Amino acid sequence: MRFDISVGKSHVNTPRPQIGEIISDINHRIHQPNYAKIAGGVSVALSIVALLFSYEWLGLFFLLIGAVITGILEYYRRHNRSVTLSYKCDHDIQLRFVAIQQACQTLAKADKVWVEAARKPVKNKQQNAGASQVISLSKAPVKISCLAPPFIETNIKIWSIDVGYLTLFFFPDYIFLWRRGLYSAISYSALKVGCDRQQINIAGDLPGDAQILGQTWQHVTPDGKPDKSIRHNPKLFKVQYGLLRVMASIGVSLRFYVSSLTLAEQFTKSFSSVQQWLSPRKSWEREYTSQAPRKDGYGEYGFSSKQSAHEVLGVKPNASLEDIRAAYRRIARLNHPDKVNGLAPEFRQLAEQRMKAITAAYKTLSQHSRYQKSRNGTGRRSQSVK
Repeated sequence: MRFDISVGKSHVNTPRPQIGEIISDINHRIHQPNYAKIAGGVSVALSIVALLFSYEWLGLFFLLIGAVITGILEYYRRHNRSVTLSYKCDHDIQLRFVAIQQACQTLAKADKVWVEAARKPVKNKQQNAGASQVISLSKAPVKISCLAPPFIETNIKIWSIDVGYLTLFFFPDYIFLWRRGLYSAISYSALKVGCDRQQINIAGDLPGDAQILGQTWQHVTPDGKPDKSIRHNPKLFKVQYGLLRVMASIGVSLRFYVSSLTLAEQFTKSFSSVQQWLSPRKSWEREYTSQAPRKDGYGEYGFSSKQSAHEVLGVKPNASLEDIRAAYRRIARLNHPDKVNGLAPEFRQLAEQRMKAITAAYKTLSQHSRYQKSRNGTGRRSQSVK
């Protein structure tokens, strides 16, 4: 399956599949039945039955036929499970998407990036080197790389952040989430990214780019000296990390600890500066969904001229009423809010706003077409009377 996706102001009127349709098709193809295993199991069972009845040649025949059928089914299964997303971005979107890729590349330069696994308060701060909380980090570091998404082929490079149980893939128009063998998507405007300074006491080896603030001991006496009564009292380094917070309304709440505070701040600044421009709602809301009514008679949702309504439905200025109705049915079917059921609330809100714009365009053009038709009919009757 192939989806051709055009992103940018110059492609705002180009009909394209909605994100709900794309995600649904990908997940359906991923979890389609594995007929290759079924065929292989049946061939092995028939071979065993043939061997029990001393038909060795028949058992071998079943194995060979089963191997061929299994190979063919597995080939088509792998081919059908992958989905191709072909992106076509205008110059403005391309520049901002490159900024997102460069931000991920900057974060990947850090020696270590961990995700917070758990945290709990400390009851006795003096015996724990003055720490107020004990933070447990993931055993495996976070992987930030240019990685091909599973079961998706694209014509562009996709950067990802892999935390083990969740992977974020940064596409030009949406952020895809890969979790538990399924995809979901959120817009860039829905992702909240922030960075804070975090001081942590660490024992053992330190990352090369960590900023050391001082040294202390894991267990100290009330006067701040090392507690010599404890046999193994390791020395701690007080370092300053970058606490990177990534949150969204659909259950994404991640806290990353970046060994380099400078790189974490650079990523946050670069990402936040362009993420609003990559939100798909911007062009539709600005061009077509203004709530202020117009006095020019061309709709209630911000159509500045008759030509704007024609562009929304993708019809020519001299289109007939039948063509307008057909275009409306086609575009309304692609942009219906039911297409985004199961996604974040912002997608349904965006779909509803698009439907309002499409309905307003259809109402405007259909009324104008009826008016022109009745006017032409009145003119012909007046000429015949003369």
